Amino acid sequence: MTLIAGQLNGVGEINIDNLDIETALVAVQSRRSDLLEQTLRQQIDTVQARNNQMAELNNTLSAKSTENVKLQAQDVSLTQQIAQMKDLQGRLAASKCPDPEGWYGLSWGQGDDKALSHATLDQVKSSGLTIPTGADAPRDVDGNGTMDAKGKVVQGWVDQLGSKISDLEKQLQQNEQTVNNNEADITSLKGQIDAVGNTQQMEMLRLQSLTGKRSEAFDTMTNFMKKQQDSKSCIISNTR
Repeated sequence: MTLIAGQLNGVGEINIDNLDIETALVAVQSRRSDLLEQTLRQQIDTVQARNNQMAELNNTLSAKSTENVKLQAQDVSLTQQIAQMKDLQGRLAASKCPDPEGWYGLSWGQGDDKALSHATLDQVKSSGLTIPTGADAPRDVDGNGTMDAKGKVVQGWVDQLGSKISDLEKQLQQNEQTVNNNEADITSLKGQIDAVGNTQQMEMLRLQSLTGKRSEAFDTMTNFMKKQQDSKSCIISNTR
């Protein structure tokens, strides 16, 4: 005789030929306990997979949030650099000699201030602009203490600054686009995390239910085997 799942609540097929009723019941209960154990392990794996998925989503969200913080801080620096370069560019353009080979003080458009002309040259150097040497090198041409430069040299600095400003503005735009994309991804990730969290709650409830059923099955099998042993002991005792 073979008992199938439909007859005994999902315990699978069990051949009970040549088994007494007590042994058959123990076999059925043992099989049920084994199946519950397998199902429980599968459910634990499912819960762990959900945990891993949740951790991965949170890590991705955290990485994008961190990237946005860095990019936004970088944007502040870029904006300041652009403002400083535009200011320097404007001052140089105002101080440029119309004659490419002519000399003007680097603060000509600002009162031809000596200290400011030196400070302007320092800014040119710190901005990474090309400083010519030889006959075109900036210097105090008239000996009045003011740093002078040729018109073509100053125009070259103005052009270089324009290129640098353009590059910084492009970087600023790229950063802003990345921040916007990250914000959209973060919104999507939060939705995914909520969905996985809701599913995880259901998986945990199922895990708790299976844990209870497994414990109940083991207790039932243990109690049944104990009663069976007690009955045998009683029979043996009565036959003495």
